[in-house]
Amino acid sequence: MPGGGWCSRMAKRAGFLAQILSHRMKRSRSSRLCFPCSSAHIQIQSRGVKRKHACFSTAPSCSRGAKRARTALSARRDWASLGDDGPACLIAQRVLANDVADYVRFRAVCRPWRRCSVDPRSQGGLVLDDGRFHPRQWVMLDKALVAGPRRHRFLNVSTGECIRTDLLLPDLADHTLHAVTNEGLLLLLHRPSLVIRLLNPLTRRLTDLPPATTLMTEQQLSRSRQGGGDLGERLSVYSAGLAVADDDASTTVMTVAIYFRFPMGIAVAKPGDQCWTLVHDRYVTATLSFAGRFYCTIGTSVMVLEDSSATTSDHPRLVMAVKPSFHMSGMADSLHLVDNAGELMLVHRLLCKDDNDDAHGEKYKMDYRVYRVDLDAGALVPAKSLNGRAVFIGRRRAISVRAGAFSSVSADTLYLGSDCDEKTTMNKIQAYNVADGSAQPYHHDSCIDMVQPYGVVDCISHCIMGSGRHLL
Repeated sequence: MPGGGWCSRMAKRAGFLAQILSHRMKRSRSSRLCFPCSSAHIQIQSRGVKRKHACFSTAPSCSRGAKRARTALSARRDWASLGDDGPACLIAQRVLANDVADYVRFRAVCRPWRRCSVDPRSQGGLVLDDGRFHPRQWVMLDKALVAGPRRHRFLNVSTGECIRTDLLLPDLADHTLHAVTNEGLLLLLHRPSLVIRLLNPLTRRLTDLPPATTLMTEQQLSRSRQGGGDLGERLSVYSAGLAVADDDASTTVMTVAIYFRFPMGIAVAKPGDQCWTLVHDRYVTATLSFAGRFYCTIGTSVMVLEDSSATTSDHPRLVMAVKPSFHMSGMADSLHLVDNAGELMLVHRLLCKDDNDDAHGEKYKMDYRVYRVDLDAGALVPAKSLNGRAVFIGRRRAISVRAGAFSSVSADTLYLGSDCDEKTTMNKIQAYNVADGSAQPYHHDSCIDMVQPYGVVDCISHCIMGSGRHLL
């Protein structure tokens, strides 16, 4: 048996080869992921990149030395030989640890590499607690705004890479998009059956959840039938996320938590369940799945979802994580939870008087307070920075972006979503600097109905507006 030194050398070699492959696969900043219907053949096409072929002379004067050099070069470039008994398995693990999109590219190279790596459509979904297959760093920029059926653009908020994905699955017919989880999964509704499903847009793994009708009371169902129309048209979702739940010592599954607008409340279910379980039937101010837990704010209290094994209740329930430390207006203010590169933060968007209302004719303006959520101490800590990152906040969703990935994005800055009123009416600002309180003005007249945003900031501000009955 090989010793530990051999294993160490193989691991180092795999890491080195993984870096080479990652560099080769990312030569194009604008690429398109094409997923044919057959799961055995995944093709990735890059736009704007032409394959470089060696230019050899076909004249009779070609020497034997040149031929031997070309033969040796071809042997060194025989990447398929890394599969099966080679180090491709270790390379696949390194690539997957970096980004699931790179893993899909890796498997698309050749059949031997697919044989030595796990199929993401059969493993690493919701049943197994393997978040490496979740496209956490990717945000969908558009819903049904680009040409072509079911072709969507995704932006990596850490690297700035943009890809296009064709979701040409026959199983996705008659589906509408209702929400996007913090893990990058798409919450879909199958309109004919009202079955709720989760789709991983990069691996195309589709997970069935109970139908929405199991959450409705007989009275709600009766009223909907009497009023006519489609039940799917009345269903509305604010947000969704995942939480880890332990069924026993050997099995870990994912619980899906959805905050419904109609029927109102937070409901949870696991893959394979027959119905949804309602855990809260009132309005909440913000939700977010973070580090394997599902958090929400009720008033200014930060609550966390606990499963039945961690509580004395037979059903999951919300328990206090952070007690309220400030007051807010339920009508004018809003709260936003955000995963800021592994740190849970809360943004308080509040209405206050404008001491300089002559500038734009308004007596009030929106102001912003940022807090770090200290879960160990159960307290909110005021913050004057975002750790060099930028945060985009919308009415229902907030995301953190690495400022260095985009030249037009500033560090320690809050950018307003296109659904925030102060962007076009009150403050007329596009961004607010957390460190010094300065603001960047917004110059466009309207952004709610903008079909083709002008830049990266406008694209992200548009995509976090929320969701609800968008065609996939």
